[in-house]
Amino acid sequence: MNTRTDERTPYEAMGDIAYNCRYYLLQGRLFGKLAGAFQLVTFVSGSAAFAGFLGSNPKLAGLAALVTAAVTGLDFIISPARKAYTCNELHRRYRELERQAAKLSLKALDERLCELKTFEAPAIESLRVPAYNDACEERSRPEAKLPVGRWQRFVAAIS
Repeated sequence: MNTRTDERTPYEAMGDIAYNCRYYLLQGRLFGKLAGAFQLVTFVSGSAAFAGFLGSNPKLAGLAALVTAAVTGLDFIISPARKAYTCNELHRRYRELERQAAKLSLKALDERLCELKTFEAPAIESLRVPAYNDACEERSRPEAKLPVGRWQRFVAAIS
């Protein structure tokens, strides 16, 4: 339920844009790193499986093949590369909206924000507060920052 009685301001709309820019940037970076890690592990374990096969070491080949299959399955289920692309594209679109915001009325800006929010995008809850705090810093509002938990700090640090 919205109990707000005053009018929304352009400053608040720009805050929404700044937050979403940062949120999708952090998510895109995290999913990109996860995709890279999956590719690295798949390459190394695939190479180890091949080396085990050539060296007639069935234990090494079997273990490496199991790791390759598990990581490939996780990559297929999680699809971090696709999610990174989606987040990076949304980040780009919010940045573009930020550049155009000065030329738009508040109503047009809110309409564009609503359009962008209809895109299906991944959500990493642990990055919401760090993204909000980064947006507050970018807008010179450190007093508006929220407390960040250990897990949120860790996820933000690796993204």
